Amino acid sequence: MDLTARHPRTGELLSIVKFTVQTLAAAGELQRDLQRELTYDGLRAAEAKGSKGGRRPAIPAAKTDTVRTTYLEGRSIAALARDHDVRRGAIRTAVADLLP
Repeated sequence: MDLTARHPRTGELLSIVKFTVQTLAAAGELQRDLQRELTYDGLRAAEAKGSKGGRRPAIPAAKTDTVRTTYLEGRSIAALARDHDVRRGAIRTAVADLLP
């Protein structure tokens, strides 16, 4: 279908072209709204089950206390990252409240 078709006398877009474009836009908006609703419903259902969204921490909760005490003993963030085979950002997250 030619979406640039114009009326021969007035030069305006043909009514059928306007209708088609508006219908496709409305269908796209409906699809996006449905996706948003389903995502929201899924997040609420997961929250009700006790699931927490987001990425899992790189350092498990069992090791966090060890990392924190080692950091307080004076071990550097880079050394801790090498020891636990994680990035420095993961160590910084684990000791965030201890940082100056």
